[in-house]
Amino acid sequence: MTRTLSEIYADARDCRNNYLELTEFENSSKMSILDAFTWVVAACIWTFENILEVFKVDLAKDLQNRINGTPSYFANALLKYQSGDDLVMNEEGTQFLYPNVDISKRIVTKVAYYEEDEAGFHDKIVRFKIATGKPGAYSRIEDSELVAIRAYLNKILFAGQHAKVVSRIGDVLVPRVVVYYDGAVTEDDLYSSIEEALNNYIASIDFNGLVYSQKVIDSIQSVAHVTDVEVSSNDTDHQGIFVARYDDDNNLITDENGNVMSKIGRYYVPNSGYIKQSSCSGAEKDIPKWRDTIILKLEDNV
Repeated sequence: MTRTLSEIYADARDCRNNYLELTEFENSSKMSILDAFTWVVAACIWTFENILEVFKVDLAKDLQNRINGTPSYFANALLKYQSGDDLVMNEEGTQFLYPNVDISKRIVTKVAYYEEDEAGFHDKIVRFKIATGKPGAYSRIEDSELVAIRAYLNKILFAGQHAKVVSRIGDVLVPRVVVYYDGAVTEDDLYSSIEEALNNYIASIDFNGLVYSQKVIDSIQSVAHVTDVEVSSNDTDHQGIFVARYDDDNNLITDENGNVMSKIGRYYVPNSGYIKQSSCSGAEKDIPKWRDTIILKLEDNV
């Protein structure tokens, strides 16, 4: 909210008086020459502030939509990538764009970015994670399309900017817990309900959002007929919430002991931006599905 004319005048008068050396000649009359000048300056400031207030929304829109080369600008541009179409320069020679906008050709549905140090350069490189599909069913963009997307980004990047686009296979979620239930349903029905609950939780996570170990457990706990979910604190039981991650070459990442699955702490940011269940095929043939790692036990006191 803009200041009133009286507020601006009072501030201007106080500031002016701080620089007056002959304060004994101070005249409080608003008709004095000195106060008249102060009122004129205050009126100009008031007018300027009101103009800014009136056009603040328009200025904010122009600043937000300007071609400024920020990571968020390029992230938004990646969402507008059209498969199979070529960029052309606009008539002003200031921007590359598609001659025809076709939303049906936009295959990039999610983009996240972060900055990291790049060897040999003082500036940081921006790494963009991208995926296609819908929440709960994201997937990696194929290599042939990824090459075209990288060429698209290189074309719109400003001179001297460094960026890289990656699209990785989803991180594999492996919950190793003991689930107690009341025995009112069959194990097969209970496994199906738990799988549905975990898929609903995965769909609720923002792309590149935090995966909380406790929320994975809570989603299992919320299933009907489940009485308790236990995670053993004994390291020899190898229980907890585990994940398996892929690198940019679609290879599973292993630790120093050659294990592809690593236990997460309180929370975890997916390497690919999203998580999924093991497919038990290809590179994931040795990574178990949820049914194979969640142990069902009938509640003793039922």
